[in-house]
Amino acid sequence: MITESFVNSCFTLILNKKSNIKKSKALYRDLSEMIRSWNEKETVEIPLSFKTKSDLLVKICDMLAEDKTIENTLDSLMVGQKYQSHLAFLDVKINEDVKEHDFQDIISQIRLRKKVGSIFANYDDLSNIVEDIKDGSFDSIDDLADDYEVIVQRLYTNMMESKRSVTLESAASLDLVDDDYSHVINMIRRKYERKNTVSTGFEIMDNDIMLGGYEPSRLYIFGGGSGAGKSTMLNNTIVKSAVKPPDVMSERFEIKKNKISRVYIYVTLENTIEEALMRTYQLLFNKTTNQMLSDIKNEVDIKKRMADELSKTGSTIIMKYFSAMSVGVLDLMGVVDDAVSRYGKESIAGLYVDYLDLLKADTRYDMYRLELGHITLSMKTLAVEYNIPVITASQLSRGVYRVKGASELGVDMMSESIKKVEHADFVMLLARDKLDDNKIYANVGKNRSGKSNMSLEFNVDFSTYTFKAGKVAANKDKPDACSGGIPFGGMDSYSA
Repeated sequence: MITESFVNSCFTLILNKKSNIKKSKALYRDLSEMIRSWNEKETVEIPLSFKTKSDLLVKICDMLAEDKTIENTLDSLMVGQKYQSHLAFLDVKINEDVKEHDFQDIISQIRLRKKVGSIFANYDDLSNIVEDIKDGSFDSIDDLADDYEVIVQRLYTNMMESKRSVTLESAASLDLVDDDYSHVINMIRRKYERKNTVSTGFEIMDNDIMLGGYEPSRLYIFGGGSGAGKSTMLNNTIVKSAVKPPDVMSERFEIKKNKISRVYIYVTLENTIEEALMRTYQLLFNKTTNQMLSDIKNEVDIKKRMADELSKTGSTIIMKYFSAMSVGVLDLMGVVDDAVSRYGKESIAGLYVDYLDLLKADTRYDMYRLELGHITLSMKTLAVEYNIPVITASQLSRGVYRVKGASELGVDMMSESIKKVEHADFVMLLARDKLDDNKIYANVGKNRSGKSNMSLEFNVDFSTYTFKAGKVAANKDKPDACSGGIPFGGMDSYSA
């Protein structure tokens, strides 16, 4: 896993004067731990010259992690005789002419080896269970299945941890007086340009609450009580976005003839696949259940009609149904991987999960609230790893049923675990009006990229599962946070 070519490239990364990549302590620690771990596990005798060179890399990383300068580090190491033979080699690495993309490739190689290293962390356990299967020495098939599941969960946890701990991005540190800002400005530009956002389907949410819509690598949660329209809202935000032409500035989702450029992945653990299809068809064509059943009876080509509508904007919706508590975030990653292999990574508009509380934790905890916190953090990690928005729904506590208006909704109503709020980037709370079944109150309780503490009202036609229109209601406690009475963009603007 650790070759001399890789070690040489690491010297280039950490010593070269032309590198604009910020080297953090985490980078130095990652490299040091990686080389040490390899040396401990390597069973083949390592040539002395290569062993000395890898030891030198570890020593340099350890000293740089202690905030020593490169000059002082090398000066200290070259006083003795152990590394004197590598002095000319180090001088070449410091002054080598290297292009920026080469540095990025070295970083990719480090990340790849960290992923592989996470497998070896549980190598002995994995090897033991394979041997048990081969010779049949396990106690029972129940124990075998449980042990295998625990090992897979540990492998997954280690993999996720390795991804979180690789803090090699160029914005990891910045001297506001001496450093060049250009690389950070470019990161900000890429993150917040509209071409990288996915529309919510509601213009006022895109433009007045968010910064263009759902942003890549963020986690969005719609919370509500039973019957508050969580699933309906989730479906609306998929369909309205899918049938809306992408922004004229968008490059990522540019419409091309006979090509799918936007893929919306909808995983439901609440509604069965036929219910999900019916609700989508009804929303798309403003049909009641009886009207859709009439279309089926009259042999309307449901598939052709829906495919034709979505193809106008180069979109498709992939629907997956799993029974409640049968899958976890690791399974969701598999669903995304399948879509990526078919349509390409850049085409994934978002992952929509109905809903969070029905997912299974990949790691077992004694308390349910800890499991929910772990699930939420894992979904956030998924969003970052695939660089896509993840949108889901969650149950609110019983207090939501006493709500009389949007201003009474608060994130403290989030059922079971406040960790769901802490790990999310956006939380909108929903409640149904006690007297008017077609009115939904909403409040933006948290928003890391846009406005929060905004009260909204939606008019909903549940016969067609459509959030028809709405407005932002004035908030007397925070009047500068919104302007009341602004109409929402409804489905009528985009549907046939």
